[in-house]
This record gives sequence, C-alpha cells and structure tokens, in this order.
Amino acid sequence: MSRTIHTAVALALMVGGSIVAAPQASASTGCCLPPVKVTLCVDDPCDPCPAFPVTVCVPGGCDETPCVSWRNGAFGRRVATYTWRSTGHQVEVVVTRRGEVIVRD
Repeated sequence: MSRTIHTAVALALMVGGSIVAAPQASASTGCCLPPVKVTLCVDDPCDPCPAFPVTVCVPGGCDETPCVSWRNGAFGRRVATYTWRSTGHQVEVVVTRRGEVIVRD
C-alpha cells in the first residue's frame, strides 16, 4: 500500500512540473522506513530436521527480534508466524510436507 502512495505522490509531483526531494524518513516522525532484508532462522520444534535460513523483506522499523509461533496448516503443512511487536508486522513461513518453503508477508 505504501508503494502505491509513493507512486501517486511521485506522479503528482511530475505532473505539477517540479520534483521535490523527500525528506529522510525516521522512526521518530512515524514515517515509513524503506524495507530491509532480514534472515530468519526457521526451526520447527516438532520436526527433527535442522533449522534453515529464510530471507524476507520487512519494514525498516522492524529491528528487534521477532516473536515466533507455530501451528498446523492444511495438507500437513507447518506454519510459522513471525511478529515484530514494535510495528505489528507479521510474516508467515509455510513449510510443506515435502520441505518446500512458502513466504507470506
């Protein structure tokens, strides 16, 4: 959604005939920070297989360690929900019966 807003603002500025540099966003002003890549260590407590890394993009304000909870999904899948409490952002990592990984963010 924020990408849509940024695109609309950029188009409005270009149509107006001038482009103004946007100020640097910061957490103190409540503005959205650019997304950053984070590598999560996915380790299902109900699976004897070793943990594996999964890289996801999260908002820039997600700088603390996320809370993780596991649940059973459809078709024998296991679903890990990673939650960053400071921003409320959530990412779901789905592990299929075959060991394939699906990321929902």
